Amino acid sequence: MEGLNNEQMLAVQAVEGPVIVFAGAGSGKTRTLTYRIAYMIMHSNIPPYNILAITFTNKATNEMRDRLKSFIDIDATIFCEKASHKGIIIGKHGDM
Repeated sequence: MEGLNNEQMLAVQAVEGPVIVFAGAGSGKTRTLTYRIAYMIMHSNIPPYNILAITFTNKATNEMRDRLKSFIDIDATIFCEKASHKGIIIGKHGDM
């Protein structure tokens, strides 16, 4: 979890319930949430299909999907392409 500050690490390790990361542009929100998803799967044994990530932009959605693929063998499927919010359904490769 390189490059995360103390507050971001707290968000990554908060696996009980939902988390909202509220910060300015370029502050690492997408990176923090992506690390949190990976942490939940790899360290907390939370099944990937129990995780839903919602973002506001296509860029953030694509970044999350691509980073998850690079961190762990995960298949993140994008949905709600036409909505004002973008989402990712997460599952292990081959589950979707």
